[in-house]
This record gives sequence, structure tokens and C-alpha cells, in this order.
Amino acid sequence: MDTNTLLKKCAQFGKSATPQRMSIFEQLSHSPNGLSAYELLAQLRSNGHGFNISTVYRVLDFWIELGLVHKIESNNTYLVCNDTHTDHFHVLFHCTECNKVEESCHNSKQILLPDTNKFSPKKGQVIELKGVCNHCQ
Repeated sequence: MDTNTLLKKCAQFGKSATPQRMSIFEQLSHSPNGLSAYELLAQLRSNGHGFNISTVYRVLDFWIELGLVHKIESNNTYLVCNDTHTDHFHVLFHCTECNKVEESCHNSKQILLPDTNKFSPKKGQVIELKGVCNHCQ
């Protein structure tokens, strides 16, 4: 995702794109498999940034709120969303062999929840499916 798109998304929510937010997003965007907050912090520090872990978590929460980052609950890692869709769930295919994670917008549009007044799912939900990718089979 380019810088202009990030700036527009922040403006859309009335938020600012601080240098810290931009640096953390950019570093995370280089990882196709997602990173834990501590792995992200280590990479940022190796690139000369003096962030602390609370800043990293706060910024990750910010990007999740804007729908631009997913949290993969099963291994507590974070991944940049590959699309700006908002009208369906996010389906992530997580290879248990190589840890590669792919997002599928096509499959996520096929998931329908029953219409009920008893439960309202949160926006930006992530459905993670574990298995073995074609490359690792």
C-alpha cells in the first residue's frame, strides 16, 4: 500500500499519519508472513528507530482500527491487509509448514452469517484457516 493511500485512510478517520505510525506500517508491510510485536520492534531498532514495545502495540492497534492490519490470534502476529474491503470477513490461509499467510477476498465474500438480532459481529473480523500450502505439499 502506498503512502498516499495510507494518508487518505488516516484522513478519512480524522487521524494523523505520524512518522511512528508510518515507520511501523512500512516495516510490517515487508513481512509476507506477519510479525509479532517483538519481532517488529527488533527490526525497527535494527533500522535505527528508538521505539519501545508499548508504542509498537499502540500503533498496531491504530492500524487494526483503521482496517489496514490484521492480528493473527493463533500465533499473536500482525499482517498488513492486502485489500481495503470492508463489506466482508477477512479469510486468512495460514500454512503450518512455512508460516506463509495469504488473504483471500474471493473466499471471504462467500461466507454468510445468519441474520439474527442476538449477535452482531465486529467489523474487520479475521477467520484463520490452518493447513499446508501448495508449495509445502
